[in-house]
Amino acid sequence: MIRTVFAVLVAGFAGTIVNALAAMLIGGPAKWELMLIPGRYVVACIVAALLPFIFRAMKPTLGVVVAAIALTGIPSLNAKLVLGVGAPWFNVLLLNAVYAAVAMLVYLAITGDLTQRRRR
Repeated sequence: MIRTVFAVLVAGFAGTIVNALAAMLIGGPAKWELMLIPGRYVVACIVAALLPFIFRAMKPTLGVVVAAIALTGIPSLNAKLVLGVGAPWFNVLLLNAVYAAVAMLVYLAITGDLTQRRRR
């Protein structure tokens, strides 16, 4: 349980940092300030908390697909519809796909969920 909570937190933080770095590539160096917004880390960790449920409820391949959609879609909808981010949908989805990929990889590297499921 502690390992899972740790994995979710590290995944949320890592995904958010890499997301901000990717935003700097697209939007320029001024976007580095995205790394300084605490609320982004909170939302990222809350969304990453879906990972244990997704990977335990589904077969590995389907879990990766569902996790990618959820971890890209939920933050994108939040950014556009709740926070009113003015960036085009393509950019928002692309940057949140970066978050999703990094968060999933970090989570799976720490927990080994896919390899554990194969052994069961």
